[in-house]
Amino acid sequence: MKFNMAVIFMTLITVSLMAGCGGAQACPRIGDKAPDFSLPDSNGKSISLSSFAGKPVIINTWSVSCIECKKEMPYFQEIYKKYSPQGLVFLSVNTLDNVATARDFMSANGYTFTLLFDPEHVIYKNFCCPKNADPNTFFVSAEGKLKGIKIGGFVSEEEIESIIKTMQ
Repeated sequence: MKFNMAVIFMTLITVSLMAGCGGAQACPRIGDKAPDFSLPDSNGKSISLSSFAGKPVIINTWSVSCIECKKEMPYFQEIYKKYSPQGLVFLSVNTLDNVATARDFMSANGYTFTLLFDPEHVIYKNFCCPKNADPNTFFVSAEGKLKGIKIGGFVSEEEIESIIKTMQ
């Protein structure tokens, strides 16, 4: 029953994203190639999704003022610690804060995953998600296919792991 609910939930999220897209750009759906992007890290170095070809990637948007974002970050840290030795990449994309604020928050909480910045909201545009609706999480397989989308925060590590299992 849990699996059916997860499939229904992911389908509803995908339909919601597609409905809100508008414009000429096609919104990515589960199974589509994930749209590439390049964003600066906290040192100003440009990092692109395509540079992780062959590795599964989780992309999560957040800001320091987002309560849901802060609640799910410890789950992502545990997932990162558990799966990064197996090649999982976690891209933490800050959408609102300046570099010092976000870096201080990450450091103070012991978060060690990759921090990127998206002041132009490239992720919102490329993945057709509602602007300023953090957190958003996208799961991309090693083949570059979109395997999962979640708008809103995760409530457990197990919830994240259930989607990671679909990435294989």
